[in-house]
Amino acid sequence: MLFQNLFRKKNAFANDLKTPLLRCLNLFDLILLSVSGMIGSGIYVLTGVVAKDLTGPAIIISNLLAGCACLLGALCYAEFAARIPRAGSSYIFIYESIGEIVAFLVGFTSIVGGLTSLGVSARVWSAYFDALFNNTIHSFITEHIIHWPDAQAPFSKYPDLLAFGITMIVIFAMLAGLKNSKYLTNSLTVVNMSALFFIGVTGFVLGNAHNYQPFIPYGVSSIFRGSSLLLYSYIGFEMATIAIEEAKNPSKIVPQATVISLLIVTSLYSLAGASLTYLIPYKDINSESSFAHAYSLSKWPWASYIISIAIVFSAGGNLLSGTYGCIRIIYAMSTDGLLPSKLSYVNEGRHVPVIATCSACFIIALLATFFDIKDLIGFADISALLSYTGVSMGLLIERYDHHMPYRILLTQEENVEEEQMHELNNDKDDNEDIELNDIVEQDPFLTRVTRSLCGPCIPLIDSYLSPKRTAIVLLLIFILSTSVLSIMTIHILNRNRLLHIKQIGKLLFTCPGIPIVPLININIFIVLMVFQDAHDCYRHSKAS
Repeated sequence: MLFQNLFRKKNAFANDLKTPLLRCLNLFDLILLSVSGMIGSGIYVLTGVVAKDLTGPAIIISNLLAGCACLLGALCYAEFAARIPRAGSSYIFIYESIGEIVAFLVGFTSIVGGLTSLGVSARVWSAYFDALFNNTIHSFITEHIIHWPDAQAPFSKYPDLLAFGITMIVIFAMLAGLKNSKYLTNSLTVVNMSALFFIGVTGFVLGNAHNYQPFIPYGVSSIFRGSSLLLYSYIGFEMATIAIEEAKNPSKIVPQATVISLLIVTSLYSLAGASLTYLIPYKDINSESSFAHAYSLSKWPWASYIISIAIVFSAGGNLLSGTYGCIRIIYAMSTDGLLPSKLSYVNEGRHVPVIATCSACFIIALLATFFDIKDLIGFADISALLSYTGVSMGLLIERYDHHMPYRILLTQEENVEEEQMHELNNDKDDNEDIELNDIVEQDPFLTRVTRSLCGPCIPLIDSYLSPKRTAIVLLLIFILSTSVLSIMTIHILNRNRLLHIKQIGKLLFTCPGIPIVPLININIFIVLMVFQDAHDCYRHSKAS
């Protein structure tokens, strides 16, 4: 009984679009919100790090690979968004498909990781803004207000009053209501997109084609290493699904916004990376201020100031959208009773969860003002990857677990926003009592492949490859074998009628390539979580 309670699932009522929040976001708003969640100040540093040390001009290939990998994850999120019009994104999707305990862990780690990351983002904004004025604000605080030179980690050596100030602006924007604050977020996002487009175009105007020689200086393997690092720049693509409870016709436009925003960001990132290595030789890139430094050496040195201002706007927009997303997860968990119920109180006039907003912004302000939390930034990355993995697993369960009564969203006409609920209850099959072990024994091919897939390969690979390359080959074998065996198992169970794929033809969006797409996602995100500590340069780029 205890085990069942821990993994009990929440069945959302798909036709119940009532919410104390205000449904005021259209497709354009959701696209810009998702773009803002992805584009942060880190991309301006991370692009230079990867181009200089890993890929050279081939960074455009790494960006496209990273974008494609995240697109597979976005497809899983998009199908869930077409099914469940509830705020909470990963948390609510996992609650519906896997169970309560996993949803609580994912939601709680997302909140802790998000608040920590936002505290660092506020300090990043403060540092870049102060840099525009030659660090005079920092000098004034340490010389005339307060300074703690002997402070030990994780405490800062001085209170970052500028970060505190930007957090207060964020809380006022959040309390003003999404209908009002969305204009500020949209404006900042348009500025960020324009800056990246400016970089992508002018770099080719000012650069030289000789800088593309050689195009792949570090080898093909470095392209994949760079791609795994650049993938962190795309974290935040699920922002539209977090805002689903404030979207108009959510089951239709949220999936569209999730996919479209990721395509836009992938294009901008790829264009900016290709432009940087065209503008300046990859060996001369400054890892800490790659774009500003490159333009300072070009025919348009004044453009470096535009880049610096764009970074400030980028950090501000990312802070706004990130705070919004974290507050909505707190609200969703409070509504379900997994956090104190007062956190879900919504002001009737502004349609804002006031207590959740004030609590989250207070913690962000505290972290940003008094803590130097660079070393904690990796936790936010792990929590995001954990969420992506859980959603991919949950989609497989949703498609193949026929024991669970399921409600899906339908529309009778393409342009009609009123949605109906349709519940599919699959009848139990007569052959349901067949045991899994009996099926495996009846299929010697599956057993033979399982026993012999990796064993004979190891000595053969060792005789031709170095230990480092052997590890890479074995990792690829693991990913391939996991995907193949999972597909075979699903095929065998479905052949023996233990599993029934749900009827999904009437969903407004369905993830293509089931079960291959979720399986690829699971492998990619697990590998990235395992090798999280290897990405020190990423943490530095995000927190510096």
